[in-house]
Amino acid sequence: MMFRELAEKLRPPRTVSVRFPFGRPWGEPDNPSQHRVIVEHALEVLRSAQEPGTIVDLPYRWRREDYAAILERRRSGVRVS
Repeated sequence: MMFRELAEKLRPPRTVSVRFPFGRPWGEPDNPSQHRVIVEHALEVLRSAQEPGTIVDLPYRWRREDYAAILERRRSGVRVS
């Protein structure tokens, strides 16, 4: 979801919110590491959310993260937000 405020009003069962430009909820074009990080985190919220209407703000910033490094840390078992 690009607009957290809209999720608060609509109250879907689970929502992840990203602070990315409109129309780019998975990230930059041609950045598969970024897409994977966002999708994996969204799936984790889907799995773990206990309450209806749960909204999770993902911590990632547009073009400010090293997504390949995040994936590597996840693979090595280091917990990443």
